[in-house]
Amino acid sequence: MAEGYPKELEEDLISVCRNAAEDDRSGLRQAVRELTPLSRINTSTYKVLANGLVCNGMQLAAFARYYGASDTYTLLKKYTYPNAIIEIKDVTASRDVPVEISVSMTTGK
Repeated sequence: MAEGYPKELEEDLISVCRNAAEDDRSGLRQAVRELTPLSRINTSTYKVLANGLVCNGMQLAAFARYYGASDTYTLLKKYTYPNAIIEIKDVTASRDVPVEISVSMTTGK
């Protein structure tokens, strides 16, 4: 659980993490839309999430890659800052997406 976040915002952020890890591009897009209901989803929205959202201690793209979500990883890595290092050592192992996901937001560079 992320302390200091309104419950709805936390649930929306967890939904972004979960859809990214489950390799669900349309679900990811819908989850991002829930975060920004009054505006269009654009490049800056994905940049903020790709570089600022931390799911279970990993940046969003790394979290997707960790769970073998190649489609959402490919989408998210386009928005990850070039100096961000994403290192995955065991990509062949199949992992189940965790039931409990903790989230936090960091400031991007």
